[in-house]
Amino acid sequence: MSTVIRFHSYGGPEVLAVEDQRVGAPGPGQVRVRQQAIGVNFVDTIFRRGIYPVPLPAVAGVEAAGIVDAVGEGVQGFAVGDRVAYFLAPGSYAAERLIDAAQLVRLPDDVSAEQAAAVLTKGLTAWTALHGFHRLAAGEVVLVQGASSSVGRLVARWASALGATVIGTAGADKREALAADVDHALVSSDPALAAQVRAIAPRGVDVVYEFVGAATFAASVEAVRDGGTIVNIGAASGAPQIDAATLAARGVTVRGGPMAQHLEGAAREEATGAVFAALRAGTLGTLAVTRYALSDAARAHADIAARRRTDAAILVP
Repeated sequence: MSTVIRFHSYGGPEVLAVEDQRVGAPGPGQVRVRQQAIGVNFVDTIFRRGIYPVPLPAVAGVEAAGIVDAVGEGVQGFAVGDRVAYFLAPGSYAAERLIDAAQLVRLPDDVSAEQAAAVLTKGLTAWTALHGFHRLAAGEVVLVQGASSSVGRLVARWASALGATVIGTAGADKREALAADVDHALVSSDPALAAQVRAIAPRGVDVVYEFVGAATFAASVEAVRDGGTIVNIGAASGAPQIDAATLAARGVTVRGGPMAQHLEGAAREEATGAVFAALRAGTLGTLAVTRYALSDAARAHADIAARRRTDAAILVP
């Protein structure tokens, strides 16, 4: 028997139940993965709360890394013993699982399972922000709303490495720590935020990466230049009200939606390779990880809800 974390109803962290399951042999096109590290992402809490409804009961999580220990009929490119990872594949909170081989990424020798589980989905989200929703060019000025969040920090660091001037916002208690990652650190709740951004970039910023949502979107609209772009990636404070007609009149483009659309075909390999290369180069900064036992998944979710941690969280079977 193997441990799995399921939720049978939507709700708080307490709905995550520790259960046993028997994982059988992989079917055609599948492999069985013995998981070594499981990523915990904000999107996991969104599924758990039913904001994005999923069929119930459901196994939580979308990301993990481990070792292939069985291969189904017709699988090519993977063999027993291979080190692999995956992202955006629901059902990851488990000690072992079956998964379609097409969803796997082979891990480079110099990337550990913990590193992969901690950074792959978040890194791919950052890559998509900088190369998919908006292709960032050196010399552009960007505003990252919520730059102290796990993905916001990666976007800020990577944008800086690409040659952009980065203005980042965070809560008043996190502004000092944020200053190391951006050119200008501002407080997201300051009523004068838009004016402060315009003092730095008088014509407005070229692109806003919006992770906060309702609480900061009005300032984002004021801060972006005519003809600029707002990329909606997250909405930690709730979905923003968007005046599409006013933005269209200014030539401002609002982009967002599932990142999977930017990770199809050859782009998938390009993006995952870029994330691992950025990790090696130190572009993503020091990778701080908080470890929880798989059976403590509810505590990990509670810590996210209470904002008790900003580093990457992983579950260890």
